[in-house]
Amino acid sequence: MVTAIVTILMFLVMVSLHEFGHFITARLMNFKILEYSIGFGPAIWHSRKSEIKYSLRCIPFGGYCKFEGEDEQSDDPRAFSNRPCWQRIIVVAAGGVFNVILGFLLFIVIVAFTSPIRTNVIEEVVPGSYIESAGILPGDKIVGINGKSVSFYNDITLYTQDFSADEECDLVIKRGGEKLHFNFRPSRDIINYNYTEDGIEVTGSINGQASEPIFYPYSEEEPKDEEKVGTTETVDRLIIGFRPAEEAVNALNIWGEAWNETRFVVKLVYNSLWQMVTGRIGVKEMSGPVGVVSEVHNAVSSGSRSWLYVLNLTALLTINLGVFNLLPIPALDGGRLFFMLIELITRKRIPPEKEGLVHAIGFMLLIGLIIFISYNDIVKLITK
Repeated sequence: MVTAIVTILMFLVMVSLHEFGHFITARLMNFKILEYSIGFGPAIWHSRKSEIKYSLRCIPFGGYCKFEGEDEQSDDPRAFSNRPCWQRIIVVAAGGVFNVILGFLLFIVIVAFTSPIRTNVIEEVVPGSYIESAGILPGDKIVGINGKSVSFYNDITLYTQDFSADEECDLVIKRGGEKLHFNFRPSRDIINYNYTEDGIEVTGSINGQASEPIFYPYSEEEPKDEEKVGTTETVDRLIIGFRPAEEAVNALNIWGEAWNETRFVVKLVYNSLWQMVTGRIGVKEMSGPVGVVSEVHNAVSSGSRSWLYVLNLTALLTINLGVFNLLPIPALDGGRLFFMLIELITRKRIPPEKEGLVHAIGFMLLIGLIIFISYNDIVKLITK
């Protein structure tokens, strides 16, 4: 029940803010709005003020802001189809932008409660790692990996996802005002989590060199899971091989770190899409509404700081929603923006009826994709 309530509230917040972005920008530019609705399906509440109908509908996973002349011709000068192209672009883009802004605001709260902040400055070089022999020193600041610029710690976590075991990597560091290039191989980090009756015993190795075991007793932050007791989990990953310097959160750096977290999620979305296009990950690895509900359940069951995990999940989802919605795909806001950019360049608008048909076809394909992904999510839960 808690999972269901939290899931519905999360989607209501994300969707209502997305549609409010369309709504408020359209109101400011005097578009004719017919309806502002949160949810799909039959209305469970509605009210009319002036010319606008406000609705709350029974399916909370969506919503819309309906304009006069959106997919058809209209003689009303305030109709969507009769407004200047640049105004329509602002109104359509505002939904996704508002989602990203929500994510940024949530990250301000999250960062405030997750101090200290990890930086891209090296505090300690991990013994046994390949960068130790390459000449990397504590105090060095990582500013580039394989030709990609690094401006904050999460850039590093993103770019290390592309490492391969025998790859020669280029690391750009800043030392004493000077930029230096180092070639190194990623280090293999193997971590074993042994779940006992009293806590978690963590053992690991870097490039085959074992580290001292560490024991973590169960706590409110890491509660005991009876199903895991007696089992072992192994994480095998490729890393650079350093521990980052940290700094405490204060009134000055909290804004920058929240913005860094927002940028990281945006980059993560595009990186995931690129991996799909290049075949590194498949459609079966995507998650839909069912997968989201599963993650919400994990968040609300994560102990005394579950509210923080819920906020973090909401921030990730709302930024994903905003960025994905702006992709040039029919039926999404990005698909509409694509047609508007064509109009802006050619000075000739594609007839609304033909554009509406493209979006209708795109919507049906999108629904089919969601059904397919949801089916895979259900299979994963059953076979887990």
